[in-house]
Amino acid sequence: EAEVAPSVVDRVASMPLISSTCDMVSAAYASTKESYPHVKTVCDAAEKGVRSLTAAAVSGAQPILSKLEPQIASASEYAHRGLDKLEENLPILQQPTEKVTVRGGRCL
Repeated sequence: EAEVAPSVVDRVASMPLISSTCDMVSAAYASTKESYPHVKTVCDAAEKGVRSLTAAAVSGAQPILSKLEPQIASASEYAHRGLDKLEENLPILQQPTEKVTVRGGRCL
């Protein structure tokens, strides 16, 4: 059975700095929604709208994506190589948010 490589989006999302930041933002968003009923109503409506638009966009784009599959594969390979270089040059991406401090405008 062939092993499927992660997508570029999956790789970025799995970087400790990115994933821990997303977790913090998500927790703050959920907490705000629960604390303020009016905000929750607006957020729920916005989320429903985004889900509907996304579903429509995905179904409409499927024929185009099928035709562009070779170009998408090439772009994905290029993006993976770029991520390899980024991870090599920015080891901070492998640190969770709580371990990153900012001093004098520089992340340490």
